[in-house]
Amino acid sequence: MQFEYKRTSVQETQPFYRTIDEFDHPAQFKNVPRENPSYIDIILKKDKSSPYINDLNDVIPLLEKLQKCIQNNGNIQKFNAISSSIIDHADYIAQKYADKPERYYISFSKLQNIAAHVRTVATLRCESLVYIKYLAAQGEGQIYSKESLQEQIDMLERDLDITIKILKDST
Repeated sequence: MQFEYKRTSVQETQPFYRTIDEFDHPAQFKNVPRENPSYIDIILKKDKSSPYINDLNDVIPLLEKLQKCIQNNGNIQKFNAISSSIIDHADYIAQKYADKPERYYISFSKLQNIAAHVRTVATLRCESLVYIKYLAAQGEGQIYSKESLQEQIDMLERDLDITIKILKDST
């Protein structure tokens, strides 16, 4: 009731700009304040993910590549190349976050554990190529047998699957 007069009376408004040319004149535009940190953070939506998450995102494709290599029965050279990359990334992350709270994350410990497991299996596979000729007849050569190696690889594949899931859940 109190605003009924607004509905019945006709109000005319004037546009602020008379023409589109007056509004869209490039000379009147201000330059983007790229040196202003608040503009970068708020307007441009600077990446908000933590460096730890970015580091994990770098490792996940390597773990998936190793998993695919195992599933496809890739050769030892390819296996060791991927393993070396994983170990290097895990060492880098361990050094970078040694004094930070991220070292207490489950994803951090799982990454370090899988890197150690990958190192063990890669070493075992390389040693088996050298020593199987000499130790096959003795009981000490059992660790280098095809069955033993396959068992280690199967355990690694299960651990890889669990670790990949944990890392993906973390990111």
